[in-house]
Amino acid sequence: MEEHPTITLPARQLFEIADAAGVRILCTAGSLWLTLDHDPRDVILQAGDAFESEAPRRLLLYAFERSSFALHAPAPRDRRHRATRAPTLWAARPAAG
Repeated sequence: MEEHPTITLPARQLFEIADAAGVRILCTAGSLWLTLDHDPRDVILQAGDAFESEAPRRLLLYAFERSSFALHAPAPRDRRHRATRAPTLWAARPAAG
């Protein structure tokens, strides 16, 4: 059985994947909001829900509450032609008012 990293996000945290082509997200706990650059859809994932991206676009995940997900990412075919970046985690901050 192939192992995939499981990531846990605290509530109100963002997680970025710079190139989501071939990436599959499986929500294992909590509730996540997912969006892709230049895609009009917004996707909400609950525990047990999955989303797979075919587009080479940036993907953002936002945790509504403490949430976990398994990240299934393909191995890059040719590193000379595909830029790879580590995922980024941001702390959400209240808007200035």
